[in-house]
Amino acid sequence: MALVLCPECGEETVDQLVNCPLCDEPLATGQKSEPAKNARLFFFGLAFIGGLGAATLCNMLGYTGWAMGLGMVGLASMAVLILNLFSAR
Repeated sequence: MALVLCPECGEETVDQLVNCPLCDEPLATGQKSEPAKNARLFFFGLAFIGGLGAATLCNMLGYTGWAMGLGMVGLASMAVLILNLFSAR
């Protein structure tokens, strides 16, 4: 738990609050998007691992058409995962 300064009134308050207790000004605008970004990273990471794992299993069982399709899903998920990791938001 760190202390931050309110950008409006300069009041020192804890960083876990959304608004300043003195002037009710929002303390930070970028904090609300972190849970959404983490959920996106988890989803695309899971799709990447699942797609490549299913492609490997289909290839081992002889279903090469399915393996190629699922491999493409895994690669597309990896591309989106990388883009989300390095995005500004």
